[in-house]
Parts: sequence; structure tokens; C-alpha cells
Amino acid sequence: MKRHTKQRITGLLAVCLTFTAAVYGREGNPAAYRSGDRLCVRLPITAGIDLPANGQLTVTPVVSDGENQIQLAPVVFTGRIREKVNERRERLYGIPAVTEGAFSNMVIRRSRKNSSANAVLFEGDIPYEPWMAGARIVLYRDLEGCAQHRTALPPLVAAEIAPAVQPRLSFLVPADEPKRRSEQITAVIHFPQGRSVLLRGFADNSSQLARIDSLTARLLGNDGLSIENVYLKGYASPEDTYPYNTRLSANRVRSIRNYLQENFGLDSAVFITATEPEDWDSLRRWVVLSDLPARNEVLAVIDTVSDPDARDAGIRQIDNGATYLRLLHEVYPQLRRVDYRISYTLPPFTVGQSRELIDSRPEWLSLGEMCRLAEFYPVDSPERAYVCATALEFYPDDPYACNNMAALALRCGDIQTARQCLNRCAGNPCTLNNLGILCLIDGDSEKARYCFSLAAEDGSGEAAYNLAHFDELSCKW
Repeated sequence: MKRHTKQRITGLLAVCLTFTAAVYGREGNPAAYRSGDRLCVRLPITAGIDLPANGQLTVTPVVSDGENQIQLAPVVFTGRIREKVNERRERLYGIPAVTEGAFSNMVIRRSRKNSSANAVLFEGDIPYEPWMAGARIVLYRDLEGCAQHRTALPPLVAAEIAPAVQPRLSFLVPADEPKRRSEQITAVIHFPQGRSVLLRGFADNSSQLARIDSLTARLLGNDGLSIENVYLKGYASPEDTYPYNTRLSANRVRSIRNYLQENFGLDSAVFITATEPEDWDSLRRWVVLSDLPARNEVLAVIDTVSDPDARDAGIRQIDNGATYLRLLHEVYPQLRRVDYRISYTLPPFTVGQSRELIDSRPEWLSLGEMCRLAEFYPVDSPERAYVCATALEFYPDDPYACNNMAALALRCGDIQTARQCLNRCAGNPCTLNNLGILCLIDGDSEKARYCFSLAAEDGSGEAAYNLAHFDELSCKW
């Protein structure tokens, strides 16, 4: 009979305790929650109305994740007769009536009309530790009956602690802008001395013109490109008079322009031309790096004589013209060249097109197109990481590229890279949310909250979320 009674009491207690925790959760009041650096527990614990008058139930809440655990203060429920026995033992023998450090000792008196009067609202807080995220509050129960007979009842899960709230990183896509690009080559086109006629078979002109042909044909062959202008700048070497070299360099540029018009049908309106009649700067750079015996004398003439023709005459007079002859044969032919630059506008590309171009022609993609392509890939995928790294390579100082690479680095735990990226664009509003997360990792909660506040005011939904869950944030992905 006693065994059956005990089983019935155990079952009723289990039902009662489980029911209480479930009701509390349904009402939207978490039984355990993080508040800053503390774990707060607010849990109603009920012993039930069938505790024998001579029985005592000790309920110990334990925070546990299966590997770690922390025991909280126990709650003791004591039957009416047992309470008198405890008082007498403590008075006569100094034996504590209940477990030392108990949260509460409730004396249970049978009441069929008001069983809720036998509930204890357990309240307390302990230092929060990262392992507590997603852990449980487990109630370990010890029932003591007559003759101090103890029975360990099955533990009950009274509450679950919410998993850690991960801060929301900001990954941004800038607005699209016209994609203006240019490609340039320097072609050393050789002209017979004093002439401006373009001869393909003269000297190395065939290979130099092939470079111009290749660049022009490749760009004109892309239907999506819109040519904005073609820039040509012709250079001449310093021999002869300055007025003559001015006309000569202009005529040489005109020869290249005519060549492009005849072979590729380019409209004359797209050309922008310029000349450098005598390229003294390039000559000086060559002399500085040369082994000319009269190097210092040549540099002195270039640096002190302002008139181009007098400068040329001064170099001719050095060591009876030996230095001049060397310059005339070794250097001056390289000065007769043309800078060729084509500027064009690119069309917008879809994500599918961007997937192909990110490897073959990444310079054709705008930052916005790269960011949209990165968003196409899973968050932790190597493809997204590759696209973000490429975006930073081509747009190293753009706040959007820096912000997105920082977001990727924060998620991967690469704090050094995240810090470097955010430092590049310090003060830019678009980076404030991710900067706040970095401050949180650094342990600077005050600065983190400030960054989230500024970013939220600027319209960042991620920052508003982080601010709302600030006390629950845990920077672990």
C-alpha cells in the first residue's frame, strides 16, 4: 500500500512540476534568460498537494548543457508533521531543518480549494557563461519519507535557455553607376628620321601595330561595349628644331588616327589627340639610369637650359658629340612613340554573366555586380569568399567592398582582416554596424552600442536588430 501511495505521489509531482513550467513558457515569460553578463532564472516550482504530511521534497534547479552544469539554490517542500519533526531535531540536536543555502522552505498543508498556494516562485541570477546558450534548467528532486528513507525521482526539464543570439552582419550592395573603363598601350612606332609616313614593314612596326590591332578588334568586337573616345598622344625625339618637331609629332599622330579609321571604321569624332614635340622627361629618366661617362654633364644641360633647341645644342657639344651620337642611336628611336588609349562604357551584367566574367574579365564588373554575385552564393561558401576578395582587390578603398570583406572575416573569426578592412574606411556610416560587432568582440560594449545606435538611425535594419537584442548577443557563428 505504501509503495502504491509513493508511486502515485511521484507521478502527481512530475505532472504538476512539468505543467507549471509549460504554462509559464506559453505565457511568453522566459523562465531563464540572459541579461547582460548575468543569467536570470524566474521559475515557478510547485510541489503538488499530495506530499505526505511526514514527507520532504528537495528540488534543486541545475543549469546544464550535458557537459557543464551549475547548481542553483534548492527549494524544499516540507509536510506539516515533518516540519514539526525538523524543528524539534534542530532545537534538541542542532541538525539543520533543511539543506544549507536553500532558496525557500515551504510547509505544505493540504488544501483542496487552493493548491496554487503551494507554489514557490524561484528567482535568482548567476554569472552568464557562453556554454549556457541553449542549455536547460533541470530540476533534480530528492524525496525523503519516514525514517529518512530517500528516493531520487526522475529529473525534469523545467526550462530551456534561448540559444545565443548572433549579431546580424551587414552585407551591402551599392547602387549601380555607369561603368566607364579604359585600356591603354604604348606602341613604339618607328618612323624614318624626319618623316611621318606610317610604314608597317619599317623596323618593328609590324608587331607594334599588331598590338594596337588586337586591342581595337577585341573591344570593337564586343557588341555590348560603347566606345566613348580614342586618345592618341604622339612623342618625338629632341633632334631638329622645336617647331619642326611639333609639326612632326602632330603628323605622326595623324598617321595613326588615319590607320585606325581606315582599318576599323572609327568615326573621327571619337578621337582626342595630343602631342609631346620633344620628350625630355623620358630622355632624362634614361640618362639617370645609364652608364654614360658624361651623364652629369647631360643632366646639367637638361636641368639648367630651358630653351629646347639650346638644350639640344648643348648636348651635341659634350665630348665632341660622342655622347650625342650614342643618344641618337640608343635612346631617341624609343622616344618616337604613340600612347593609345580607348575609353568605353560597359553594359550591365546579370548574375549569370557575372559568374563567367569574375574569372575572365573581373575588371568589367561593377562593385554592385560583384556584390550581387557574392549574395548569390551561400554565406559560408568559398565562392562568396572569392568574390568578396576580388571586389576588394579591384575596389580597395571603397567602403562597400571593405565592409563586405569585413563581414565575411568577422563571420570566419578573422578579426585581423576585419579590423584592417574597417580601418580603411573609418568613419563611413555604412560600416558602423559591422564596426559595432568588432567592438563587441573586443569587449567594448559601450562603443558597440554607440555604433549600433548610429547605424540604426541611418536606417540599418541589422543594427536595429542588434540594438534590440544587445544583452543577448554572442559573436559566435
